[in-house]
Amino acid sequence: DAIMIVTIDRNSKKIKLSSIIRDSYVNIPDRGMDKVNHAYAFGGPELALKTLNSNFHLDIKNFATVNFTTLPKIVDILGGVSIEVTSAEASKISGISSAGTYNLTGAQALEYSRIRKIDSDFARSERQRTVMEAIIKKMLDKPVTSYPGILSKIMPLVTTNMAANDILSIAGNV
Repeated sequence: DAIMIVTIDRNSKKIKLSSIIRDSYVNIPDRGMDKVNHAYAFGGPELALKTLNSNFHLDIKNFATVNFTTLPKIVDILGGVSIEVTSAEASKISGISSAGTYNLTGAQALEYSRIRKIDSDFARSERQRTVMEAIIKKMLDKPVTSYPGILSKIMPLVTTNMAANDILSIAGNV
């Protein structure tokens, strides 16, 4: 439902998130022209990476995926995420009735990131990045010594080609 590229820029010491709009029409290798999000449905993360790399001249090797049932669990493991919600967004999130900054539960963060009808797919992808940024910020606010324990709870919820030690190393560097 969402494709994001996370770049760790060691020069500027920043994490950058880029979204690929899910309805982008691209050439899926050995399948032809179709929406980019169909690559994952056709061939899992391997075909999704191959599609992104070939269409956008990238060299992505690593992936991590979560789904609609695991994202809320990850957010809840972290104790929720702080998100500023507009009035229009508030009407689409269970338990929220007005604009403001809220510590969203996992279920609320998923609802927030999936809001469709109030604006554009660009705004929707921005909400998805907002949730991911809030997850990253929440992790970075925790002591590095807590990373192994948190990771041991989160890793079973993530499909990835990275080893836990590699992820710990990346997190430590960040």
